[in-house]
Amino acid sequence: MNGTILGVLDNKIIYQDNTTKPNRNVMVIGGSGSYKTQSVVITNLFNETKNSIVVTDPKGELYEKTAGIKLAQGYEVHVVNFANMAHSDRYNPFDYIERDIQAESVATKIVQSENAEGKKDVWFSTQRQLLKALILFVMKERSPEQRNLAGVINVLQTFDSEPINKDENSDLDNLFLALKITHPARIAYELGFKKAKGDMKASIISSLLATISKFTDEEVSNFTSISDFHLQDIGRKKIVLYVIIPVMDNTYESFINLFFSQMFDELYKLASSNGAKLPQEVDFILDEFVNLGKFPKYEEFLATCRGYGIGVTTICQTLTQLQSLYGKEKAESILGNHAVKICLNASNEATAKYFSELLGKSTVKVETGSESTSHSKETSTSKSDSYSYTSRQLMTPDEIIRMPDTQSLLIFTNQKPIKATKAFQFKLFPDADSKVKLEQNKYVGITSKSQLEKYNDLSVKWEEKLQSLKNITVTEEEEKDLQDNIDSDLEAMNNENSGVDNSTTETDKIAETEAKEVQAEEKNFDQVVL
Repeated sequence: MNGTILGVLDNKIIYQDNTTKPNRNVMVIGGSGSYKTQSVVITNLFNETKNSIVVTDPKGELYEKTAGIKLAQGYEVHVVNFANMAHSDRYNPFDYIERDIQAESVATKIVQSENAEGKKDVWFSTQRQLLKALILFVMKERSPEQRNLAGVINVLQTFDSEPINKDENSDLDNLFLALKITHPARIAYELGFKKAKGDMKASIISSLLATISKFTDEEVSNFTSISDFHLQDIGRKKIVLYVIIPVMDNTYESFINLFFSQMFDELYKLASSNGAKLPQEVDFILDEFVNLGKFPKYEEFLATCRGYGIGVTTICQTLTQLQSLYGKEKAESILGNHAVKICLNASNEATAKYFSELLGKSTVKVETGSESTSHSKETSTSKSDSYSYTSRQLMTPDEIIRMPDTQSLLIFTNQKPIKATKAFQFKLFPDADSKVKLEQNKYVGITSKSQLEKYNDLSVKWEEKLQSLKNITVTEEEEKDLQDNIDSDLEAMNNENSGVDNSTTETDKIAETEAKEVQAEEKNFDQVVL
């Protein structure tokens, strides 16, 4: 089946077709014990057989229970494991940097990981600019195997940021100042860290080292060394990607957020080069959504993704979780960009009240009556019955909170709401989760053929660049002529300052310029081959 299973009504499956308008996004709210894994996540992992799937897997159990079935359904299976990086496909965020602004985005996410209070002061900005400069340097001036976070750390280890003498440049300064003045790495360095003074420089370096220290671990360094598959592959062929995220550990939250941000960008980029449509449609099932960090433009992504062939199931435990991360206004916008909203249970009053208001009111018939008794010689009693109509919530917040575990509420943008039975995977697909079991700690990532070809091409281009720099040589005679021209220019300048008119010739100016360019190329080459 191709589509999203939402629930069961009268022994019939309710599902959302992939062509549903206005979009095929589903918001699921369900706290602990609401069966969201059993009735939403695994159910739809088994059900979808055509689209690529990206699913967050907080414990790794989804991979173990469903990956075998997905292999049998013809899927290529990948795992990116942020909880145990030794058993994962590798991911290098630098592989998706094509423009200078993307280097800044990567730097921002990494620096944010240690910025718990969310302050964006001069310390944050300067750290980000320094990291951006380092990223651009390794991307343009280092071999492909060093174009990663380990390469950045290596530069910081090799080149001291403190000068030997107070009035001199540091080794790190000289590394960047040897680049052409228009080099993006030099620009980022000079407009940021280079302008910092004294103790501030030492503090910035210390803060940045603390930020990236988590990437010095051998396991993490290997994980970020190369990308075993390209994120665009998800939109090119039938892939299921399990993204295993740590439970109760937010050490890599910003890094995980960067991973998904780059994935969204790469899929949009692929679609834009393919007539605004992905060659292979993609379903996202984002369980424990708030643990992925804050996406600055998530509501815009939801509003536009349908046209590109993307559907998103966003899963949160409570409404207040979403509001706490995004703010009430943005949370409302995110909710509004899901055509279907499912309440599996309401763990708090705010969530129950939200769904009660979404359900709306109904008109109910209320019976009213009166009874009177008169006491005389004979007792008589009279009764009168009357009816009135009044409105009440279709379900009150209290009724939603006390809703049975097997029930769910389905609320649609352009249809009447439905009180449904949950679509338990063990009823729809009996024993499927136990037929083929794989172990997450035995997974071994393999670099794809296309990625190996890409890295080989980069290596060839790097060798060609080195060779071209080596070919820039000057003979002794040419060097002597150039030096004579420079000496003549200096003499002319001295004479001019003394009131003697001895103007520099145009030929001398050209010679001087050529000499400076050669010296600059030689100096830059020395830095490159360190």
